[in-house]
Amino acid sequence: MNERIKAAREARVLAQNNDTAVLSTISKKLLGYPFGSVSPFMLSAEGQVIFYVSDIAQHARNLSVDNRLSITVFDAAESGDQNTHGRLTLTGNARFLVDESLGELYFQRFPDALSYRNAHDFKFWQMDVEHIRYIGGFGKIFWINPAEWLLPEPQWNSTDALQMIQHMNDDHADACGLILRHQKVEFRNYAGSVKMSSIYPDGFHLIADERSVFIPFETDCVTSGEVRKQLVKMTNAARNVIAA
Repeated sequence: MNERIKAAREARVLAQNNDTAVLSTISKKLLGYPFGSVSPFMLSAEGQVIFYVSDIAQHARNLSVDNRLSITVFDAAESGDQNTHGRLTLTGNARFLVDESLGELYFQRFPDALSYRNAHDFKFWQMDVEHIRYIGGFGKIFWINPAEWLLPEPQWNSTDALQMIQHMNDDHADACGLILRHQKVEFRNYAGSVKMSSIYPDGFHLIADERSVFIPFETDCVTSGEVRKQLVKMTNAARNVIAA
């Protein structure tokens, strides 16, 4: 894997590990000044940005006039120099999602957002990523192009993804727990419940102790069969280590 593709994958993992972003829009009220606000977001399977906001939100009002958008995510430093931690800025043009099939995947990731569904002014938006700026720390700085950032569309749709997630939660919750404990040192002794909340070609989210954690696959998956093989391999590896 060349350096740029590696950086793009690292940038995607950073985005997947942060479910809240600073959204910067062009302010209508402030006559063109940049305006920052905070919103949950998720990525589509390919890597476009999906968010769910009210029409009365300031950033939604701004986007209705000028649809240029920039989102920023970063790994917050618990101590020390923030500049040594990764950060990512994605820019592009935002648009309403007429096809809301991704909505159920969004609610799977953000179940609290289900309560917004009854408010008719909430809508799904998609920002098509055009520019990617990734800084992984000092000296690790890249402009990444969309071809490097985006993944090929997988051979499953949102309904298939929900079925895979439900199957893991209903029949293989123990495997989710094993994988989390193996992959994340901070959860090594965790004994609570673990649920899968997403599936992507390059990994999946697990929720434990009200935290969302992204677990990357070793290789990208295009089919549901490839996803299954990766999950079985990761489960067996976790079982061998944890049982030892």
